[in-house]
Amino acid sequence: MLFLFCLPIFSHAEDNADSLVNGILSYVRWNRNYTQLNFCMIDGQPKFISENIFNPPSNFIRPANINIKHYQSSELLSNETIANRCQILYFVNTTDETQQRLINLAMHHILTISEKNEQCAIGSAVCLYRSNQQYRFKINMDSLKQSEVHMDSKVLLLSKKYQGAE
Repeated sequence: MLFLFCLPIFSHAEDNADSLVNGILSYVRWNRNYTQLNFCMIDGQPKFISENIFNPPSNFIRPANINIKHYQSSELLSNETIANRCQILYFVNTTDETQQRLINLAMHHILTISEKNEQCAIGSAVCLYRSNQQYRFKINMDSLKQSEVHMDSKVLLLSKKYQGAE
């Protein structure tokens, strides 16, 4: 069964969702051997987050060293080695089906976030969208479980609190 949750963001200092994405990432327990996280933006410039999302680095994300790379989905589909360097796939303009194909290539635990997957039925584990002038997200529990990424249950409890707030 697929469960979807929503969480509004209350910080409107900027017209982007940087703090929402930072908040989500701060609830992920990454492999202790990681000295750097590779945040891979797929298929275009982000609409919801800024290029300076990790500048300055978040005090809550460990490891704090985050490297942002830009790729086209076709490039990753044709070169699994590059795709498997990413710990976070951030899909900008990628179809749900292509998201799922890239997720299926993953040889390790990988968090997937999408800006263009409002139904959040297949593909990414976390789907960002804007509603009622606030940034929100849905969690596809099936995709999150499949990814084997360990997200603190606090983020799920917070999302339950705001379910139906739209």
